[in-house]
Amino acid sequence: MVMTGDRGDKSMSVTLIGAGFVADLYMRSLRTFPNVVVNGVHDRNPERLDAFARHWNLTSLADLDAAIASTPKNGLILNLTNPSSHYEVSRAALEAKRHVWSEKPLAMTMNEAQALHDLAATNGVQLGSAPSSVLGEAAQTLIRAVRSKTAGTPRLVYAELDDGFIPQARLDSWISESGAPWPWRDEFETGCTLEHAGYYLSWLIAMFGPVREMTSASAALLPDKRGYEGATPDFSTATLMFDE
Repeated sequence: MVMTGDRGDKSMSVTLIGAGFVADLYMRSLRTFPNVVVNGVHDRNPERLDAFARHWNLTSLADLDAAIASTPKNGLILNLTNPSSHYEVSRAALEAKRHVWSEKPLAMTMNEAQALHDLAATNGVQLGSAPSSVLGEAAQTLIRAVRSKTAGTPRLVYAELDDGFIPQARLDSWISESGAPWPWRDEFETGCTLEHAGYYLSWLIAMFGPVREMTSASAALLPDKRGYEGATPDFSTATLMFDE
């Protein structure tokens, strides 16, 4: 997404909403693009906001509405909040007719995701979401090979993603460069399907089109993770039948 900035050049103004663990990874990437101008950052936690803003030398935006309003009309809101806040924050930005890129998942329910899609279309702005690995070199090379028949005729595709036994890992030592802890509670609460299935689903749908039929199952193999009870499934499996 390249937009013409208010100065008439091809710069892009980005405002970060959320200054947690993943925000540092985004900032490290954004710094590699000279045409990207980070307008500022907002976080509902004042201490986290101050630490992140000082580390990256950014403008602190203490209020969500003010942060959205300070973003140029052709700018981008980068929604890096907790998953449960994705819908609310993205909706506010889309209502203000700002482009939005959201961390995964786009929303916690299908109805909310559809509502965001419809709102973006109505207001004539772009809405995107992680994961975006389908845009990477590996995925694009594979998709081209499938479409050109270089890889022959696909009959069956296996896709697996395994994080390992995360609850046993040294989670408390996972700290971002500006001092934010890895949000393990969000990971266990959101669950493996919403957090990770999109990586390969986006590849498969890009190659084979819509899913016609699905048979799936999931389970919480370890309901009590580091004292957090009632976690969502940490294992899921599905068989997908595509139209093509």
